[in-house]
Amino acid sequence: MLRRLFISLCLVASLAACGVAGDAPVRDPRLDALFAELAAAPDAQAAHAVEERIWARWRESGSATVDILLERASAAENAGDANLAAEFLAQASELAPHFAEPWNRRAMIAYDAQDYAGAISAIQETLRREPRHFGALTGLALIYEGLGRERAALEAYRAVLAIHPHFGEARQGVQRLTPRVDGRDV
Repeated sequence: MLRRLFISLCLVASLAACGVAGDAPVRDPRLDALFAELAAAPDAQAAHAVEERIWARWRESGSATVDILLERASAAENAGDANLAAEFLAQASELAPHFAEPWNRRAMIAYDAQDYAGAISAIQETLRREPRHFGALTGLALIYEGLGRERAALEAYRAVLAIHPHFGEARQGVQRLTPRVDGRDV
């Protein structure tokens, strides 16, 4: 029995070293279909309806325990206890390492605390798990813009529009920053 455990641990370590068991995003065919629908949406109203379905899918952890931790994190946030909320989100991340939403929520907590480095780090973790997370990308753009890093903000807004062409906040960000960064009108 110990031998099997040792062999299993060696296999997991080998796969991790090769990048097979790392932080690669887990593909969700339902999300893939929703993102295709989002990209093809004819207008902002149609896109918004698809966006809501994407957000709903992102909130599905697949684990009752993780869902409870997220609910407790929300309750702690609403009670003004960001530290406790962050602890619940950290536990959720440990139990569901490929689940992006706890990281996105951690980014929002860090942003609210004006911990921009922490927010950027949590956004990067979110995007490692879900590269199409337009909410996290928008948060990144807002942080960069607030820090005066206009080129990085513009790139992030453009990345949002590549995923969600009708996202109003990103469109406004591109319109606002393009003349300053690229030196031309939109």
